[in-house]
Amino acid sequence: MLSVDGTSEGPYFGRPSVFYGEKFVGRVHDKEEAVALRVGSIEMRDVMLEAEPKLFYVTDHYRPWPMLLARLKTLDTKTLKELVLARIGEIEARTKKKRAPAKKAPAKKPAKKAAAKKAVTKKAKKKPSAR
Repeated sequence: MLSVDGTSEGPYFGRPSVFYGEKFVGRVHDKEEAVALRVGSIEMRDVMLEAEPKLFYVTDHYRPWPMLLARLKTLDTKTLKELVLARIGEIEARTKKKRAPAKKAPAKKPAKKAAAKKAVTKKAKKKPSAR
């Protein structure tokens, strides 16, 4: 996991973990013979679990979060790298979304009173001054 550019090691709940920037990517599980990985959503996790049940699984502890476990005996380097790169892509997409400038609201039409006041002001300016 650390061979991917931009990743670094740091503690996550007191355990050595891999991060991209400040975002958690994954870690070797301390009780299971597996790697715990963060994925895009719970729905994505469920699709992955269904597609590759020999590789991926989830325990009750991880069920409420978009996390899954990948069996170390089955996981190859290529697949692990693809999973890490997918997580990095998700992180970068969310970061860009937050940085994008907010869309400006359309200009409001002046209120009737304000428009009437402008019309009166214009008429006052047009009147010839008494000398």
